[in-house]
Amino acid sequence: MVGRKFTLGMGMVVAAAATVALFPATNAVADYAPTSNDVVGVGSDTLQQLGDFVADGDFTGNPGYNSAGNKNKFISIDATADANTRLSYGVQGVGGAYNATTNTGGCAPGTGGTKGSGNQNVNHTDTPCVQNPSIVLRAKKSPVQRPNGSGAGFNLLVQDTNTSTGLGKGWVDFARASSPRTPGGTTYDSVTVGVDKLAMLSSDTTTTNAAALTLSQITSIYNCSVTHWNELGGSFTSTDSIVPLVPQVGSGTRSSFLGAISVGTPGPCVQNVEENDPEAIQAAQYITYTGTSGSVTQAGAKGAMDNAIEPMSQGRLNLFQGKLSDGTGNGVGGYFKDPSCPFAPAISTANAPQCTTGATLAPNVTFWSAGWNTDRNLYIYFRHQDFLGSKKFQPGGSLNWIRTMLYNPCPNPGVGDPTCTVDPVSGREYGPGGAPWIASGAGQANISASGIVPAYAFTPGGA
Repeated sequence: MVGRKFTLGMGMVVAAAATVALFPATNAVADYAPTSNDVVGVGSDTLQQLGDFVADGDFTGNPGYNSAGNKNKFISIDATADANTRLSYGVQGVGGAYNATTNTGGCAPGTGGTKGSGNQNVNHTDTPCVQNPSIVLRAKKSPVQRPNGSGAGFNLLVQDTNTSTGLGKGWVDFARASSPRTPGGTTYDSVTVGVDKLAMLSSDTTTTNAAALTLSQITSIYNCSVTHWNELGGSFTSTDSIVPLVPQVGSGTRSSFLGAISVGTPGPCVQNVEENDPEAIQAAQYITYTGTSGSVTQAGAKGAMDNAIEPMSQGRLNLFQGKLSDGTGNGVGGYFKDPSCPFAPAISTANAPQCTTGATLAPNVTFWSAGWNTDRNLYIYFRHQDFLGSKKFQPGGSLNWIRTMLYNPCPNPGVGDPTCTVDPVSGREYGPGGAPWIASGAGQANISASGIVPAYAFTPGGA
């Protein structure tokens, strides 16, 4: 099975990237390194598992495209180095205040959100100490920074296309995005592959102060004009500080969320976390920031967890809760397992006594769909010239990779072209070879298993 627990699958704390090889290896490698004939994609965390499942099959038993054993693979690189889609942290964790005299504390060079931090000679003050994980995009090439998020993925696709600057290498073929990109011109096309609800998440404890919020309330919280629950009025009476969390810079979920609530730049009370990670609620911490009244410390009688809120993908939460895209049970249970348990879901009290209560992660959170929420389309972007290309994806095949996987229109629609086929369910007309994998029954099942509602539409470049 082509493993989605490597970075090669398509793909939606201190965590190591999985290191199982795709095929019997002749030398030691950390991840499967795609060949020159494989198709490689990068980008959004939200579509990470969707891509993993489409490529390699899903954990409910549906096969993926690569399951048939084709020579050339559809590879979607995970946004995060951790297969549970969490950030990886440096050994110093949240560190502490940096001491310039002793060069201790803070974050070591090479870790942290600061771009180019690997070239620093002294510690820096990012908190927490977030690593810049890397990935080998093609076999025989050096590692590069792993693109995490819709913006990072699409920007890499654009950079990799720009041969005039010498940066275009042809290593990346598509980009996953949870918000629309603005490519300009006709260079890039896209297909909509799903619809995902975005709403607010909070702790699901009896002591939480969070409840369903309106759009205007969320806006006031994320621009930090409101910092305590009782300032919202109505049934909000607690004097505790609100702890708003937002996805990392470059995230499509961040762009969708901030655009929806009309906040250009989050206020100083907002903390950055990995997108779509419900465990970020439990990891929330109080911070000191500069407010309108000077230095302010988020504080309260309860823990930060009971005051934290964050935007969350319904599809990702479905994966945690063992649900298909329609909210029904998937028959298997939650996808994410406790990484502290060896070979989960097996429980070994001898080797891992901390796993005696079960290995499946089940965050104690509530998805506030009763308050503000919005549906957003999920996309895969690709080069228009690749759609027009004559290079066949598989030896002996007749279709290029885009017609095989993403978009295969009938050349003469609506006139009964005998070379075309009509899907009996959707009524869509496809070219020779039939529906591309993403629009086929098998591909739609993969998408549903990822918790995301399947959808399909094509948008030409410049539209």
